[in-house]
Amino acid sequence: MRTLAVTTMDPRHRVLCRIRIEGAEEAEKICLLMGSEVAPRRQFIAAGATELDEARIDI
Repeated sequence: MRTLAVTTMDPRHRVLCRIRIEGAEEAEKICLLMGSEVAPRRQFIAAGATELDEARIDI
C-alpha cells in the first residue's frame, strides 16, 4: 500500500499547480477536499465521477 509520504509528499510523484487570481473561485471549490467535513468532499467526488478518465488511473 502506498503511503501519503510516497504518493503525495515525494517531489517525484506530486503535481503542483499554480493558481492565479482568475482561478481563485475554482481553487476555493477544490480546497474543500482538505477540510474535516466529509459530505462536501463526497459531493465533489460524486459530481466529477462522470468525467473520470479510466486511462489516467494508476492501480
